[in-house]
Amino acid sequence: MIQKVMIALDNGVWPDEIKMFKPFQTELYRSGGLLMRGERIVIPADLQQQTLRIAHESHPGIVSMKRRLRQKVWWPAVDKQAEKVVKSCKSCTIVSALDPPEPIKNTRMPDRAWADLAADFVGPLPSGHNLLVIVDYFSRFVEVVVMKQITATLTVQAFHETFCRFGFPETLKTDNGPQFTGEEMKTFCKQFGIEHRKTTPYWPQANGEVERVNGMIEKHLKISHLEETEWKWDLRMSVLMYNSTPHSSTGVAPSVLMFGRLIRDKLPAVSTGPNRLIEEAMDRDKVSKRKSADYTDSRRRAKQRELKAGDIVFVKRMIKDNKLASTFSPEEWKIVHRCGSDVTLQSMVSDKIIHRNVAHLKLRTSSRSDSQEETSDEEEVSTEDIWSSRGGATTQETDGHEQQPGEESSVRPRRMIKKPGYLEDYKINNCQ
Repeated sequence: MIQKVMIALDNGVWPDEIKMFKPFQTELYRSGGLLMRGERIVIPADLQQQTLRIAHESHPGIVSMKRRLRQKVWWPAVDKQAEKVVKSCKSCTIVSALDPPEPIKNTRMPDRAWADLAADFVGPLPSGHNLLVIVDYFSRFVEVVVMKQITATLTVQAFHETFCRFGFPETLKTDNGPQFTGEEMKTFCKQFGIEHRKTTPYWPQANGEVERVNGMIEKHLKISHLEETEWKWDLRMSVLMYNSTPHSSTGVAPSVLMFGRLIRDKLPAVSTGPNRLIEEAMDRDKVSKRKSADYTDSRRRAKQRELKAGDIVFVKRMIKDNKLASTFSPEEWKIVHRCGSDVTLQSMVSDKIIHRNVAHLKLRTSSRSDSQEETSDEEEVSTEDIWSSRGGATTQETDGHEQQPGEESSVRPRRMIKKPGYLEDYKINNCQ
């Protein structure tokens, strides 16, 4: 192909098989049997892959590899091929950083109180106790159970005691802790018709409502520990304060949406009639969630991931043995099913099945067929190459050359100069 380009430089005839070189004809020349573009050697097609392998021997990143190649060699679409080599390198993929998370998907507010609940543990505390925190998704009402031990049996008893006071919910969301995944919990939920929903492992954001309440409780317990006061008393007072304070999302106190009245605390208040704020609270909740999601997505630079069933991925290491351990495990996993951000994976080695959030996965680029590429590498020309070519042609053909009909223009179009509107009443040299 290099010989054909040299012949085309001599006779000006550019066949279709080498047309990708034509935009750079003013920069190409021979030098001792080599085809050059400026000070860079034009590499033949059969040596391009070897050149890319040599350039990636020390595993530079995409930008560094492009700079390294641009310094000495060139061929059409070299930038895109370099990018493809880096993305398909298994070692580079395993040690690379996590991709940005997906945009937040807001949960819809339930239509009544104590129907959809979330639960989690806080602890252990210095006293050895743990706290079972239960939050209602509709009212944001919080109930806390102090537990000395958190076995599966005692956890079920704590749920039963709470639900017998307020009623049994329709759904209960928890993490994958052993207290929530045992047979006792399964039997309990089945007995009382509760749909038990478990979050994706290692992704606490999926149970964000209860995680936020946990943060509030931990803050008050730290203050109680610092001031050396009775922590159980302070815990009860902090829960009372939370349930009687208008929530930031709904604008209504949790106790109002839960019981239809504002529970009495130490602050003086005037008794009011029945509250009819549910519809307004749901509207405020929707607006507040949307604003919060937009802000968080912007701050985290969230973007939708295009992973799908059949893709081969690497999974993030949740525990690193040492500081030099790679970000992702080298074991390859196949995506079996995806529902939103929750992905079911099957090991390519042991057929083991796991669940992970899509943010913990890195696609192995080479797992997708090359037929998915919209255009071939040989037919694409990088933006930098086109601009540099146009710039070179402009300096030679801008002045004193009139373009003939049918002739291709190699000159970048000039910007039209207009006099600003606010100067219409003035005469200015070189603008009229």
